[in-house]
Amino acid sequence: MTGGADQKRLREAVLLGAVALIALAIAIALVVTSAVTQPAVDRQGRVLPGFAGQIGEARVILIETREAQFQIERDGEGWALGGRAGYPADADLAERVLTSLGDLEFVGARTRSRGRHADLGLVDPRHGGEATRITVRDYDDAVMADLFLGAARGENGVYLRVPDEEQTYAADGAPAIAEEASRWMSLDFLALGVDSLARVHVQPERGPAYRLERPGISVRNFALRFPPGWQPVTDGAGNGTGSVLGRVRFRDVRGATFGEPPVATHAAETFGGLRVEISVFALAGERWATIRAIALTDDAEAEALALNNASDGWAFLLSDLTVERLIRPLEDFAIRTPTRDPVESETPR
Repeated sequence: MTGGADQKRLREAVLLGAVALIALAIAIALVVTSAVTQPAVDRQGRVLPGFAGQIGEARVILIETREAQFQIERDGEGWALGGRAGYPADADLAERVLTSLGDLEFVGARTRSRGRHADLGLVDPRHGGEATRITVRDYDDAVMADLFLGAARGENGVYLRVPDEEQTYAADGAPAIAEEASRWMSLDFLALGVDSLARVHVQPERGPAYRLERPGISVRNFALRFPPGWQPVTDGAGNGTGSVLGRVRFRDVRGATFGEPPVATHAAETFGGLRVEISVFALAGERWATIRAIALTDDAEAEALALNNASDGWAFLLSDLTVERLIRPLEDFAIRTPTRDPVESETPR
């Protein structure tokens, strides 16, 4: 009898377990079905109501992508890059970004399925997605705007969603978001012009110091004037280094404070009497440059002042190509000239 009762209780337990599993499966199915079939939440009008009239209250613009995160901060009458020693940001670009956000208008609801967010470029960048998150805060640190911006929609539209919401939308308007910090800065201010460069003095990281020079604007190639006993491998072998300050675009900026002395220097002089001195510093495998301009003639004073105003107090990140040209070792483009041994006189004694 006991065995039969145990078997009966076992069958009842199995049956109850099966019923519980079926109920759980039904509940999950209902949740999933509800998420898929629940009507989209539609919205009309401006994406950020009232924002356009409050642009002057914006103090911080935070931009986040999968590759980068940086912020632009209002600095008096202008804007500056956060964390970059107050280096000026493009104020016109900041105003265009804020204006374009205020102009965004809903066109209609799109998918609310999380699995399809990637199709619209609206996956959170913190999770490896392609969306750009833009957050705007006012002087009280209150959030004025917080949006994920995704793929472009035609020529003047975009897909977007609000963080912590699954619903996505199509919108009219194309926010002018520059997704790289370098695009917010004027980092191409050093452009002396190739034809203006007369001579350069270089102390590379390794090897001897040297001087390249050309006697006039009409002369194309820079000649090696110092040190003696060296000769360029070709007539134009020194032109890359001689003309590098003709135009330079830096990659980033920081405060001009370093714990170690410079590892190399480059000084260029123009035919117009401007001298530009570059000190190169090593930091975490990168090369940063500080800039000092000196007017050697009265005509060069305005140009020297403009360069110093744009660079004083900051250091600028050099690209690998610029480093290669700016402080190129002498042995990379010149060879030692053979010296002649003294020849004994063949005159009979």
